Amino acid sequence: MLLRRAGFKIVARQARTWWTPTVDGEPFETELRADYLVEAEGELFVAEVKTGDEAPQLSTAATRRQLLEYQVAFHLAFGADGVLLVCPELGAIHRVQFPLPPQRT
Repeated sequence: MLLRRAGFKIVARQARTWWTPTVDGEPFETELRADYLVEAEGELFVAEVKTGDEAPQLSTAATRRQLLEYQVAFHLAFGADGVLLVCPELGAIHRVQFPLPPQRT
């Protein structure tokens, strides 16, 4: 498997968490399921595997939004350090980072 060959240890397959954003102050509970949780060099990542011509690209809005949602929700649930976009057809693993503004104190 591509992730193992790249030095990642598989922590979980089909990793699940519940995330509860709010809509007008009302909780909206939703389940998220990522392809993998992996770790390497002391960091934990959500790894999402995408195939095809468009899905493995950040120019694809659905992929970009999914990875952003995973970054936030899996960080809160598991302390994940980031997200990986995996394209097995190209043998590529990309670390995707979404800069978040600092929290106000």
